[in-house]
Amino acid sequence: MQSQWPTTDELLKLAKENPDALESLRQREIESLISSAPQSMQRRLRGLQFQIDAKRSLSKTPMAACVAISQMMFDSVYELNDVLNNDGQKAEKPTTSEAADVLRFPAALNV
Repeated sequence: MQSQWPTTDELLKLAKENPDALESLRQREIESLISSAPQSMQRRLRGLQFQIDAKRSLSKTPMAACVAISQMMFDSVYELNDVLNNDGQKAEKPTTSEAADVLRFPAALNV
């Protein structure tokens, strides 16, 4: 049975006023989703969730966690692409710059 999710506004309020309750909700929903998966997939999903939780705990900020988890997803899709399009051979992964120039924009005028 699926639980009724809170609205976005309710989640935002929970994040501001009771982050522990939000974390509890997150963990319950993850457990519910994994438990509803076929038994043959549950171990793999728990392993993936362990990796995600590790990335979150090692990250200094929520944004850093988001970037790290997004990178995990990108890596997974890239590997799948290799298997599907390159006969399982690893293609050269595109590289990205470690640094970026930050452009300054004039402050918006209050009109």
